[in-house]
Amino acid sequence: MDNVAQLVTWEGEGILFALFAVLAIHLLTGQINTRGLLMKKEGDRSFSPERVQLLLATLAAASQYLGLVLKDRSHLPDVPQNWLLLYGGSQALYLGRRLYLTQTDKQK
Repeated sequence: MDNVAQLVTWEGEGILFALFAVLAIHLLTGQINTRGLLMKKEGDRSFSPERVQLLLATLAAASQYLGLVLKDRSHLPDVPQNWLLLYGGSQALYLGRRLYLTQTDKQK
């Protein structure tokens, strides 16, 4: 029975690795468009600090969770409470800024 579980684990890891490889290849060849990822969608299309902040918070939380998964592969770990608060706060800042910009644009 342990051999079957080990085989399923290897297959799962192989599928995840293949998906990561396909994503990386598509990003590097330009098949996935990332132009303007950190730019405002409206107005002058200038640099958007709230998008950078949201991207960095997402990458930090994802990498920390991946580290927890790699530490103990027997089960998926719980998401730490502090990361939920950080990510929720990041989303709140992003949405608050979007709401503020929307309201100031309506007043003009």
